[in-house]
Amino acid sequence: MKRTMLKKKSAKQIIRDSIWHRIAIARILFLVAKYGVALCEYCGRPSWGNELGNFDPHHIDRNRRNNTEDNCYICHRVCHSHITLNKLNVKQLGFEGVIKGGNDE
Repeated sequence: MKRTMLKKKSAKQIIRDSIWHRIAIARILFLVAKYGVALCEYCGRPSWGNELGNFDPHHIDRNRRNNTEDNCYICHRVCHSHITLNKLNVKQLGFEGVIKGGNDE
C-alpha cells in the first residue's frame, strides 16, 4: 500500500497519541525507579540490549481512548503481541518474572 493511500491521523488522534506517549514514558520511569531497570510487566524481564524501544505501552482495558496512568501496561513488543492475540487480561505489576518470582528461565 502506498503511503499516500494511508489514512492521515486526525488532530484529536495526534493529541491522544502524544498524551499516551507521555504516560508510557512516565510508567517506564516509574519501573526504573522501583526496580533500577525498566521491566516488562508481563514477563518481568528487562529490556533487551538496554534499549527502551523494545517496550510497548498496552491499554489494559483495550480502549485506545482511555489514556490514563492506571490503564498503561509496559511490555516487550513480543509480549504485547502475545497479550493482544490471545486476548489476555493483564494488570499493572502482575508479572511473576525474574524480579518477583526469582526464576530466570
